Amino acid sequence: MRWNSVRVERYIALRYLKPERDNIFISIIGLISILGVTVGVTAIVLVLSILNGFEREVKSRFIGFDAHLKVRPKNDESIADWKTLSDSLNGVLSVVGVSPFIQEKAVVTSRQGNHVAFVKGTLESTIGTVSSLDRDLSSGSLRFEPRNGGLPGIVVGYSMDLNLETNLGDTITVISPVGVTSPFSVPAARRFELSGVFKTDMFEYDNAYAFIGLPEAQALFEQEQGVQGLDIKLGRVEDSWDVQRQLQVRLGDGFVVETWYDQHADLYTAMALEKWGSLILLSLIILVASFNIVSTLIMVVMQKTPEIGILQSMGADSRMISGIFVRQGLWVGGVGVLVGTLTGYSICFLQIQYRFIKLPADIFFLEALPMELKWVDFFAVITVSLVICLFSTFYPARKASRLLPVEALRS
Repeated sequence: MRWNSVRVERYIALRYLKPERDNIFISIIGLISILGVTVGVTAIVLVLSILNGFEREVKSRFIGFDAHLKVRPKNDESIADWKTLSDSLNGVLSVVGVSPFIQEKAVVTSRQGNHVAFVKGTLESTIGTVSSLDRDLSSGSLRFEPRNGGLPGIVVGYSMDLNLETNLGDTITVISPVGVTSPFSVPAARRFELSGVFKTDMFEYDNAYAFIGLPEAQALFEQEQGVQGLDIKLGRVEDSWDVQRQLQVRLGDGFVVETWYDQHADLYTAMALEKWGSLILLSLIILVASFNIVSTLIMVVMQKTPEIGILQSMGADSRMISGIFVRQGLWVGGVGVLVGTLTGYSICFLQIQYRFIKLPADIFFLEALPMELKWVDFFAVITVSLVICLFSTFYPARKASRLLPVEALRS
C-alpha cells in the first residue's frame, strides 16, 4: 500500500508541474523559482571554487618557500649540537631534507636605501633540500661563500631589491640589533655581496626576507656555533601532522615541532572562515528563490483545492496530500540545484582547462583566475540547497493536508 501511495504522490506531483492554460501564471513563477535556485547554486559553486583556487596557490607558495616542519628549542636557546640532531632527523621515515637556520630581524642597507627584514642564516648545501629558494631565483645564483677572496654572498627578495635599488655584485650591509643594550652600544654589522634575487610573487616573502650563510649569521647575531632551529622537508606534505607527533615524542618536551600550518595558522583560519562565510551568505540567494517555491505551491494549493477534496473523498489521507506538494517543491528545487551545479562546474572545468578568465599580472601573482573543485564542496552545496528547498515546502504542504474534504469540494 505504501509503494502505491508513493507512486500516486509522484504521479500527481509531476502532473501539477505540467503547464496548463488556466495556470500559466503559476508555471511562470515555477520557472522563476527554478532559475533563482540555479543562479544561487551556480554562484556558490563558482565562488567556492575560486576561493579553493586561491587557497591552493597561496598554500603551494608557502609550503614551497617554508619548510614542512620546524624544530625549535622550547626555551628559545640555541641548539649547540645541531649536527648530531640533524643526522638523527634525516634517519626518520618521510624526512627528505634537514637544514639548520638562524633567523632574526635586521636592517639591510645599500648606498641607495635601507630596509628592515628577516635575515635568515643557513647552509648553501642544505637550503635547497627544504625549500624552493634555489628554484625561485629570478637573477644571480644561490651563493653564500666568498668568491675569490671577496665578500660573502647574500640573496634578497625581489621587492626588497627594488627598494634598495641594487644590482648583482653590489655591496649590502646588514646591521644587527642583537646585543644593543643602550644608546651607546655599537651594533654588529657585516658587509655582503648581492649574489642573487629570488621572486616568489608573495609580497610578504619578496619584501621581507634575505638569506646569508650560517657562519656569518652566527657571528652577526651572536649565536656562537649554535643554531635557532632546524627546517625539515617531508616526502609528502600530508604527513606533516603524523611526523610532527612522532618527532615531538622522540625529541621530548625540550623542543617544539611546528608544521607549516602552525606557522601560518591565522591566514589559513581566515581563508577557511571566508570560504564557509561565503557559502552561508550566498545561500541567501537560494533562500530568496525558496520564497518563490512557497508562493508557487500556495497558489497550486488554492487552485487545486477541489481536486484535493476529491482525493480525500477517495481515501487519500493528510500524509499523502502533504507528500504530493513536498515532492512538487523538491522537483522544482532539485531541477534548479541540478542545473546550477552542472552550470557552475562546467564553467570551472573550462576555466581550469583553458584559463580564459585572465588576471592582470601587475596586480595579482597569477595570470588566470585559479579554480579548484572539491568533493566536500560539491556535497555541501547540494545538501544546503536541497535542505532550503525542502523547508520551503513544509508550509504549503501542511496547509493542503489540513483542508477539510467538505470545504474543499464546496470550493
